[in-house]
Amino acid sequence: MMILALLLNFSLWVNVGVFSTVAEATAESTTFNCTSYGVTTSVPVGTTLPAGWIIANNIGSTITAKCLIGAPTGATTVAMLGSAIPSGWVVIEQTSTWLNLKNSNGANYGETYTIVPISPLPNGWVTINRTDSVVWIKNLIGAPTGATVTILIGSPIPSGWVIINEIGSTYTIKKL
Repeated sequence: MMILALLLNFSLWVNVGVFSTVAEATAESTTFNCTSYGVTTSVPVGTTLPAGWIIANNIGSTITAKCLIGAPTGATTVAMLGSAIPSGWVVIEQTSTWLNLKNSNGANYGETYTIVPISPLPNGWVTINRTDSVVWIKNLIGAPTGATVTILIGSPIPSGWVIINEIGSTYTIKKL
């Protein structure tokens, strides 16, 4: 019974940052007014945050929500564990209480990032190497026609790319 209670408590805590399109529509626009990157607002624990917002801090029954919309490429920020990760952001470090996030939106073709295995892979990026604790990803957005890249098998293949070779645990892909 104790394990069930702990799991329920953990589940409720983790879901504080989950986004829902229904809840997004009902969120008060005055509470989540993102006039620029980094704007914060305090809301009660349990509030559903709109897309692009993270939990920056959690004190008692209040969370500080932070807007990541409009962040420059490569910007980093710390989010509390349980925050939903906004589109295009990756996890570059993780502890038992927080995530260090980096914005990959707008990155140049060929740029590589080192992320942790729990991180989402942004659209247009591929996995080029990995260990148990680190994953290397590469941006293929903006690649010229004919470009080739070696990726790990299992990495998503972006639209407009085809497999031209397979060696061991890698594919070589080519931009059409």
